[in-house]
Amino acid sequence: MPRHYPAELRRRTCERMLAGEAVNDLQVELGIAQVALYKWRRQALVDAGQRPGLKSYEADPLLAARRRVKELEAELKAVKAASALFEEGGADPTERSRLSEG
Repeated sequence: MPRHYPAELRRRTCERMLAGEAVNDLQVELGIAQVALYKWRRQALVDAGQRPGLKSYEADPLLAARRRVKELEAELKAVKAASALFEEGGADPTERSRLSEG
């Protein structure tokens, strides 16, 4: 079963690899398997746009769903704000504008 490392450790390790630090050196220092480090580096290169492939946030369906929920919540907030304006009498959606009457 693969080990799970903290996201912050992975992020810092990827930054170091992209900066040119050798995988072998990091493997000895951190005690993380070389296979894992090479996979992390490959994905970091994709995320940085230096290699073709799916970015990590695009490949994660849960993350994509959360992003979509945020978009829908923002849209709902705008609709509720517009609805509140109509309830206050600030605008009548059935009334023709004065500009179009002219």
